[in-house]
Amino acid sequence: MAYAFKLPDVGEGTTEGEIIRWLVHVGDIVALDQPLVEVETDKAVVELPAPVAGRVMQCVGAPGERVLVGTPLVWIDDGQDGNEVPPEASQQTPQGRPLLMENSEGGVRAAPFTRRLAKEAGVDLTTLKGTGPRGRIVPADIPAPKTIEEPTSLPHADERRRPLVMSSMRQRIAAHLLDSVRNIPQVTVVDRIDATELMAMRTQLNRSLEGQGESKISYLAMCAKAVCIMVQEFPELNGRWEQETLYLYQSVHLGVAVDTEMGLIVPVVKEAQTLRLTELAEHIHRLADDARHKRLSADKMQGSTITVTGGGQLGGLFATPIINAPEVGIVGMYPIVYEPRKTEHGYEDRPIMYLSLTFDHRVMDGVRASKSLAFLKTLMQEPYQLLRYMH
Repeated sequence: MAYAFKLPDVGEGTTEGEIIRWLVHVGDIVALDQPLVEVETDKAVVELPAPVAGRVMQCVGAPGERVLVGTPLVWIDDGQDGNEVPPEASQQTPQGRPLLMENSEGGVRAAPFTRRLAKEAGVDLTTLKGTGPRGRIVPADIPAPKTIEEPTSLPHADERRRPLVMSSMRQRIAAHLLDSVRNIPQVTVVDRIDATELMAMRTQLNRSLEGQGESKISYLAMCAKAVCIMVQEFPELNGRWEQETLYLYQSVHLGVAVDTEMGLIVPVVKEAQTLRLTELAEHIHRLADDARHKRLSADKMQGSTITVTGGGQLGGLFATPIINAPEVGIVGMYPIVYEPRKTEHGYEDRPIMYLSLTFDHRVMDGVRASKSLAFLKTLMQEPYQLLRYMH
């Protein structure tokens, strides 16, 4: 029979949404919970999953059109007995309001969420040129809010203020981070591993490298290798979100965050998935050294598909790194600390390492992200069982 999937209330008080992108077409066979359409509301951009499995019979509305909550969006033939032809979709609600509305209030095409961002930033939408479909203004078109000028008089007699002079590099980093936070719905999941086996394996490997002239294997290199393996199982993390489209890659072009006196720089290890652990460690060591001594060429800082960052010897258990846009994921690993853990003989201090995964919520949901982090945890916590991956 024909199952009508209606636009649900995807947020408190949501009354309508704008169709951003169809993820299926008429005639497609869809599985239960498969994403059907991307919709933008005044709350966020969401993917709506299929409530039943079957064949897509009809998709209602085109990108850029607004749809009222309760409007049938997709008709799906679920194979059950009954009418297999969807009824003609009425263009009017019982109250006489159109179901599909052009999103062009005041002569400006912009979704409610985008309009709210513009209002908060104090930006007049009529002054902007949209880069979205059919000239639609999207969040990326809205400039950052202007900085509030400092008062000319000091509130306290003993207070002294001076402007912070930022280098051009620091200004570019700041602009990049602001753009990432404003345009990517970022969520972080965190887990911890017992690093006993990881420490033992690293010690053994570095002993075997003594006298061979190769760089010592760091925990960051081991984590980087594990990330290359993880994205084979969770390929949606190895990609770039550009111009409202997700591009996935078979090759892992691994960004490695390096702290320098100029700020955080992310050089790229190209084709990282092809490198043995010792080769990967050498690449990371060389790139980090080049970054700190300002020897990086432009091609070594472009094209990354996922980034890994280490906490080094800094304090704190873990952090929530900002995604290196246009990537969709960043993995963080942090210093090993000792925490009491229960054993069969009582409690004893064990070496613990925290891991984090910050991901683009447009690309995956929390359950999928947690599974990918759990997979990474297994690779790091049981390295001897996975030696075939490490070389």
